[in-house]
Amino acid sequence: MTNSPELPQLFEDDINLNGLFDILNPENNLVLADDMMLSDAEGVILWVSENYEKNFGFAHGSIVGKSAFDLEQDGTFNPCITAEVLRQKKKITTTQTINRVHKNVMTVGIPLFDKAGALKYAVCFNTVSMEQINVIQQNYRNLQNSLQQYTQEIAELRIRATSTSIVVKSAAMQRLWTLIQNTANTKANILITGETGVGKSAIAKAIHNMSSRANGPFIEVNCAVLHENLIESELFGYEKGAFTGAASGGKIGKIELANHGTLFLDEIGELPHHIQSKLLQLIQEKTIERLSGTRRIELDFRLLVATNRNLEEEVQRGLFRSDLFYRLNVIRIHIPPLRQRPEDILPLAHQFLERFCGEYGKQLALSPRFVAFLEQYPWPGNVRQLENLMERLVITAQDPILDVTALPVEFTGGDTPLPAPTGTLAERMDAFEGQIIRDSYRRCGTTVAVAKELGISQATAARKIAKYVKMP
Repeated sequence: MTNSPELPQLFEDDINLNGLFDILNPENNLVLADDMMLSDAEGVILWVSENYEKNFGFAHGSIVGKSAFDLEQDGTFNPCITAEVLRQKKKITTTQTINRVHKNVMTVGIPLFDKAGALKYAVCFNTVSMEQINVIQQNYRNLQNSLQQYTQEIAELRIRATSTSIVVKSAAMQRLWTLIQNTANTKANILITGETGVGKSAIAKAIHNMSSRANGPFIEVNCAVLHENLIESELFGYEKGAFTGAASGGKIGKIELANHGTLFLDEIGELPHHIQSKLLQLIQEKTIERLSGTRRIELDFRLLVATNRNLEEEVQRGLFRSDLFYRLNVIRIHIPPLRQRPEDILPLAHQFLERFCGEYGKQLALSPRFVAFLEQYPWPGNVRQLENLMERLVITAQDPILDVTALPVEFTGGDTPLPAPTGTLAERMDAFEGQIIRDSYRRCGTTVAVAKELGISQATAARKIAKYVKMP
């Protein structure tokens, strides 16, 4: 239609446009395309937008003047929303198939009445097509997958950036790491609990390094090793002449050294009662007074504490102040013992092996029997015990493959826990090679990464993985 009138000129003056304005209201959150069709009350198409014709393969002006009912009958539209609006005399929103181009399109049809209530026109808008909706949904899913992948990679990078001693393979440690990420950059006091050797100090350092105070000092104090007579001066500092033997110029205490950084008090349960009172006052006021001092010093630090004791029981027994406990226990981070997270044992062992081999200039691998021992041993001393064992074995190793025969007597009870390996040299080397490949593939996950770690070609890595790794 070369001289088709503009849409507003098609409506008579007495037409009620409330329905049209209502559908165009932004509050409806309806995404309307530039595809539009107008018909009269008899179904004769009066006007079609040029975008409508282009998008759905109609020649310019080819359906203007035709009946919407006829176009429905011959299958051009299925169903024809214009025809449905005229039949039902109400707004309709549904999917319409335009068979000329085999597209499914969400369409909104609106009846327009005159002031006397007589039906005069039907206006149809196309919204976003179903194909577009599917594409949008797929793109959204792809973005979600990418976001999840990037989130995991960022978490791994944060781990590497904060503390190389933290392994989060097990579900328990993954939950713990999520809690750390969510709380590291807050001001809340954190109580870290767990058995001796589980890595409470490493967690505290990670929290500090992930916080906005990372560029400030990290001051760690083991309350268990401080002499009871000196603990107050060590923590709070003193002015000159405070006591016999005091430094002539006085001394800044550990708490003051942590200003603008993080103060980590390990073994907090060992603090004497009178120091607990002073610590409570410090938490409440964030000021200290040195021994023999006369002025209050304002401080800004984050407080982290740790203990292997059950402080709730200590409170009930009167050994630990309840008000101090509640001040410290704002956020509780409990580190499970190593025996309860066996998935972390082997990654930790490899981590320690790599570190100590670097320190002592050696290249060592673990035998299959040694790996089995690591995974089955109960580790009463937790991560610290595993770390100490790996350092000791790297130092004393005589063979390139660490085996159970090299274990100290305290781990074997004086007897070798497993018989010496049997078979020909080729069979033994094949067993060791298989374990090396499986360990590397378990850590790296791809042939490219395994090849890079072991210094072999990708083709060789792929062949050996196929030989030694049992795929699910």
